[in-house]
Amino acid sequence: MSDLALSRDHEEADTREGWKVVAATHVLTAVTFGAAYSFSATLPGLAAEFSASRGEIALVFSISAFLFYSLGAIAGPLADRWSPRGLVLLGLAAMILGYIGASRAESLSSLYIWYGFGVGLGIGLSYVPALGAVQSWFVRKRSQASGIATAGIGLGTLILPFAIGQALPSIGWRGCFIALACLFAGFGLPAALVIRKRRDHANPLSNRASNSANAPAIWRDSRFYLFYVVLILSSFCTFIPYVHIVAAAQDMGLSIQDGTTLVGLIGVGNVVGRFFLAGLGDRFGRRRLLAALTFAVAGSFALWASASGMIQLALFALTFGMSYGGCVGLYPAVAADLFGTRNIGAVIGYLYTAVGIAALIGPTAAGFIFDHTGSYSGPIIASGLAAFAAGFMALRLRHK
Repeated sequence: MSDLALSRDHEEADTREGWKVVAATHVLTAVTFGAAYSFSATLPGLAAEFSASRGEIALVFSISAFLFYSLGAIAGPLADRWSPRGLVLLGLAAMILGYIGASRAESLSSLYIWYGFGVGLGIGLSYVPALGAVQSWFVRKRSQASGIATAGIGLGTLILPFAIGQALPSIGWRGCFIALACLFAGFGLPAALVIRKRRDHANPLSNRASNSANAPAIWRDSRFYLFYVVLILSSFCTFIPYVHIVAAAQDMGLSIQDGTTLVGLIGVGNVVGRFFLAGLGDRFGRRRLLAALTFAVAGSFALWASASGMIQLALFALTFGMSYGGCVGLYPAVAADLFGTRNIGAVIGYLYTAVGIAALIGPTAAGFIFDHTGSYSGPIIASGLAAFAAGFMALRLRHK
C-alpha cells in the first residue's frame, strides 16, 4: 500500500478532528434528550387533557425511552457497517415527524404512537451511532471525550425543561411540541452532518489483534452479562425523577415552575458529572470511578426519600444529576476498555438494551404505584437499593 493510500485510509486518534465529532454529538444529545426529558413538564397537562392517570401518561415516555435505548442494538451494528451520519439524520427526521404528530394527537393511543414510537425511533437511530463515532476517535482521552459528548444531555436537561415550563401557559403542550420539532431542524440536522467515524486501516492485522474478534462473541462473554445487570439496576431509577419530579413537587405544594427548576438542576448536575467527574476516569480508573458514582446515585435517593420541601429536593436533584451524569459519561468508555473499539457501536447498542428495559419498567411502575398508594416512597426506596447493588457489581468488572 502506498503512503498516499495509507494516509487516505488512516487518521490519528486524539486529534482535533475527533473533538469536532465530540462537539457535534454534544449538540445532538442536547436537543434530543433535552426535548425528551422535558416530558415531565407536560405530564400534568397531558393527564388533564386525556383524563388519564399518571401511570398511563408515564407509559408514553416509557415506550419512547425503551425504544431509544433498545434500538441501539440495531443501530449500533449498522453504524459499524455503514455511515453513522445517515442513521443520525434518519433518526432526526423521525423525531421531527413524531413531535409534529404528537402535537395533533386527539387520544391517548395516538400519543402512544406518535410520541412513544416516533420519538423513540428517532433517538434510537441517532444516539448509539453518535456515541460509537466518538469512541473511535480517542484512546488516551476517551473518558474525557465521552463525558463531554454526553454532557449535551445535561445541558439540554438544564435548558429545555425550564423553557418548556415557561412556554406552557402561553402556547400549551401542543405548541411546545411544534417548537421542539423546529429545534431539531435548526440545531440537530447541522450537527448530524459533522458526525463520522475515524478511518483506521493503517495496520489491519494489528487492529484485529488489539480489538474484540466480532460482535456476536460479546454475548458469550461473562463480563458483558455482568455489565448488563449493572446497567439495568442503575438505570431502573434514572427515569423516575425525569418523569415524576414535577408532579412530586406539586404534591408538596410547589409550582410547576419549581418542578421544572428541579429538572433543570438535574441538568446542572449532569453537566458537572459528565464534563468533570467522568473525565477523572482517565486518571483514577474508569471502572472504580463508575462504581463510586453508582453508590452516589443510591445515596441521592435517600435525600429524596427524606425531602419535605424545595431545598431538600434541590439537593437531591444536584446530587443525582452529578452522580448519574458521571456514570453515563463513563459507560461507553468502560465498554470500549472491556471489549475494544472495532465493533463498539454494536457493543454499546447491545448494552443499552438494558437501559431500555429499565426505562420501560421504572417510570410506568412508579406512576401506577402512586395511583394505588398516593405516594412515591416505594419507588424511591426501591431505586436506591437497586443502585446500591449495581455499585457492588461494578466493582467486579475486570479486563481479561
